Amino acid sequence: MDGALDPAVLDSLRQLNQEGEPDVLADVLGLFLADAPGRIEAIVVAASAGDAAALQRSAHALKGAAGAIGAKALQAACRELEALSKRPGLAPGDADLAELHREYDRVKAEIDLLL
Repeated sequence: MDGALDPAVLDSLRQLNQEGEPDVLADVLGLFLADAPGRIEAIVVAASAGDAAALQRSAHALKGAAGAIGAKALQAACRELEALSKRPGLAPGDADLAELHREYDRVKAEIDLLL
C-alpha cells in the first residue's frame, strides 16, 4: 500500500524551511491534525442532517487541507462527498463516510510517524 502522503508534497513543504525558523512541515501537519477532526465531525453531522450545503462546505474545506499536505486519497474521498452533496436526493452512505474515516486514519498514522 502506498503512503497516505505524497512524498513530493512533503519535500516541497520541507524546502520552505529557513534556518532558525520553525519547521514548516511540522507546523503545517500539526495544523492539519488540529483542524481535520472538527471538519470530519462537521461532514458527519451535515450528512446525518441531510444538509447538502454544509456537507459541501465541510468536504470542500477538508479537501483543500488534504491537498495541501499531499493526502491524495483523503482528498479524493472528500471530492466524492462534495460531488454527492451537489446531487439532488443523493446523500453519502455509510461506505462514503467509512472511507473518509479510513483515509483520515491512514493520514494521521503517517503524520504521527513524521512528527
